[in-house]
Amino acid sequence: MVKRYLDQITLEKAVEIIKTIPPVIGSRHLPLIDACGHILAESLHAKYSVPEVPTSAMDGFAIRSQETSSAGDQNPVTLTDFERVNTGNVIAKGFDAVIKVEDAWFDEQNLKQIVIRKSINPGTNIRPPGEDIKKDQLILPSGTKILPFNIGAIAAYGFTSVKVKRILIGIIPTGTELITPGTRPAPGQVVESNTIMAEAYLRQFGADVVRYPPVTDNKVLIHGALEKAADECDIVIISAGSSAGTKDFTASVIAENGELLFHGIAIKPGKPAMVGIINKKPIFGLPGYPLAAQTILRVLVSALIEHWGWNGPEQKTIPIVLGSPIASDGGIDEFGLYAAARVDDHYTAIPLSRGASVQMTGVRSNCIVHIPLGVEGYETGEVVDALLMVEEEELDQTVLICGVDDGSLERLTERCMKEHIRIRVGPASGISALMLLKSGSCHLASVQNGEDCSLCGIEHQTKKLGSLLLVTKKEITDKKVRRVLELAEEI
Repeated sequence: MVKRYLDQITLEKAVEIIKTIPPVIGSRHLPLIDACGHILAESLHAKYSVPEVPTSAMDGFAIRSQETSSAGDQNPVTLTDFERVNTGNVIAKGFDAVIKVEDAWFDEQNLKQIVIRKSINPGTNIRPPGEDIKKDQLILPSGTKILPFNIGAIAAYGFTSVKVKRILIGIIPTGTELITPGTRPAPGQVVESNTIMAEAYLRQFGADVVRYPPVTDNKVLIHGALEKAADECDIVIISAGSSAGTKDFTASVIAENGELLFHGIAIKPGKPAMVGIINKKPIFGLPGYPLAAQTILRVLVSALIEHWGWNGPEQKTIPIVLGSPIASDGGIDEFGLYAAARVDDHYTAIPLSRGASVQMTGVRSNCIVHIPLGVEGYETGEVVDALLMVEEEELDQTVLICGVDDGSLERLTERCMKEHIRIRVGPASGISALMLLKSGSCHLASVQNGEDCSLCGIEHQTKKLGSLLLVTKKEITDKKVRRVLELAEEI
């Protein structure tokens, strides 16, 4: 008999539970050049003062300031006791000021005397000992993320390596059907790609990641792999095997070897996700479907890592106007992938496929819309916050096309990218695409040649592209849309 999930808690509750897990954080020494982006495991204090002795802040002459007290424009003073210095040179004992080279009159061929026409105060143009930093003074406290421009200062104050916090995340792919990337899958086989994606995502937090060899659907083998990873790593992620099928052993292995905190979340995609504890280490059970796995990484795994003090990708949201209605079950938190762009004076977005197994939906999208628990959906024209997956500036260079495709849009996309115009395509029937164009929810509608374009109900123009027609408003004010139409004619 196939079991149902042990429980199904809310996303809010799942995050709350995750944040109760105590940090398991190691440390290591890194060469300074490799430490950028890492978090200091111990405070840094200067090994010596900078500068350690008085040095010149200017090119000029080291002098005794008291000998200049009577100098002025009408009373030039000739000095014979001085020393020529360059910026950074040590000031010899007895001298207490530096006059800039441009403020002195002298014979470059016979530097036995200089003439000055203004008085100089003690300490002028001299860097005193410890002006930059004094010995044992704090450079950066423990817990600071090392920035590129920190590196030079840390080196200048005596360090060639630093001790940084280390978080090691182990990822175990499971599934008898898995094959390595680069191998063409036979029927029933799947290229193991989720853990590669997960590693790339997690490295953005500054985490170290180890991907273990794939494990077949065998409870004993999964037990051994999990035991090894929990011993070696700070966080463990098991990819796939988290559902309730006859070959999904992750939950039982966690429960038998530690504590299963929860299995099943009221979230879409990603409902089968689980979290447990083994050897005081958090264990995440990641769903096998790619978009579900991405969701759990983004909303659960990242929540733990950030709670432990690591910062990941920027979570920037923008208001968008929905081009189409979207419904939700109401009893879940749902995350939908959208294609968005600036149309006229606002951002608009259209939904893409909601299938958790369709990886190309993630490729074609540029933002995520969250429908919270208790909300049954949004209507066309509603303004909602969308989480950006690209830089906001890219949306301003994006042309949004809704409709059908015969392969011609792919060629147009490649051609436009060479001119830094990003094409995003949202699937829609011919009539739906024309309605989206009419409502201002896209720049262009792509329809089959022969479609009655008058159904869009606005003055329009068309351009042929393969077996398609690109339809847009008659008056085009956006120059990038005009350029896309020009490029379409060349294909």
